[in-house]
Amino acid sequence: MTWQNIAITAASIIFVYAMLPQIIYGFKKRRGVITYQFSILNIIAMLALTIAYWSRGLIFSTVINAVITILWGVLLFQRIIYPN
Repeated sequence: MTWQNIAITAASIIFVYAMLPQIIYGFKKRRGVITYQFSILNIIAMLALTIAYWSRGLIFSTVINAVITILWGVLLFQRIIYPN
């Protein structure tokens, strides 16, 4: 495992940790507070990074960025199903 894989994975875990309260808040309050544009662009960016990490063989970075992509999908789903 390279140091780059460890650094990217550690930073990405922090992003996951930071996103969880927002997702929990959305489900508890039944509100989608993230805009469509913001969530869609983040999904595209995270998906591109996930593919790039996979192509470089950075397995842990690939997996954790796939999780981040899914979490952005959850935020987009909240925006769609919960009215503001």
